[in-house]
Amino acid sequence: MGASFRAESLKLRNRPAVWILGLVWLGLAVVLGYVAVYAFVANAPPPPVPQDVPEQERARIQQQERQFQEQQLQSLLPENALSGALSSFANLGAAVALILGALVVGGEYGWGTLKTIVTQRPNRPQVFAGKLLALLAALAVFAVLILAASAAASYAVASLQESPVDWPPAGEFARALGAGVLILALWAALGVFLATLFRSTALAVGLGLVYLLVLEVLVLSLPIPNETYRNAGRFFPGQNSTFLANSFAGGGAVGGPGQPTGAGQAALVVAAYAIALVVLAALIFRRRDVA
Repeated sequence: MGASFRAESLKLRNRPAVWILGLVWLGLAVVLGYVAVYAFVANAPPPPVPQDVPEQERARIQQQERQFQEQQLQSLLPENALSGALSSFANLGAAVALILGALVVGGEYGWGTLKTIVTQRPNRPQVFAGKLLALLAALAVFAVLILAASAAASYAVASLQESPVDWPPAGEFARALGAGVLILALWAALGVFLATLFRSTALAVGLGLVYLLVLEVLVLSLPIPNETYRNAGRFFPGQNSTFLANSFAGGGAVGGPGQPTGAGQAALVVAAYAIALVVLAALIFRRRDVA
């Protein structure tokens, strides 16, 4: 398995799509999460207030606007760097991980190289395990880069605002890294499963993105007045990814369809989905014809 892992790692390092996906996510996370928000909040004009509004009401509106700007700027400071970083893992990061998972397995079918690989010395479980380990290592690198970029961006905002720099505890950084890798692993596992099932990269990416961006959101937004149906949303993979990411915003439990879900339960649900998808993909890969 070690040889398979080294071979798969080499392929990932030399594959331009991997670097492009990582750079796109890194750039968008910084630009949309920090640069755009800071530019908008720091340069936002005062709200227009009609001249006939009483002075007391005018002062109240202006005070609310200042409080809103302060809250937005506060969310960009180093003390909130983890929540800012994790917010991108459950949406943009999930899409990147899904595409990468589909590429790792589906690309072999498209190139016609998988049949050659499995006829060599490593058996199918070793080949598949090597792919998964290399994929997990790439996801861990992505997670570290996003956390580091968010920390650097938040430090830059603090410097511009001349605010004190208060970093979260080191243990929180480790917990955020673990949560981020777990979220990415879930969606990468979905990409691996779909690519193995359909033996196609394009179909796996298309179906995975439809579920991630459309299907689950559509199902959970249906106005069905049923308590059981509403609570079922707490067990969807996308919802639990969001719950786990939002747990770093404070409180450890966030709301969603039905009752709030704690970070621990969200992590268990995400891990269960990831393991189930990997096991199913491994069984399919082991028993099906690879041609």
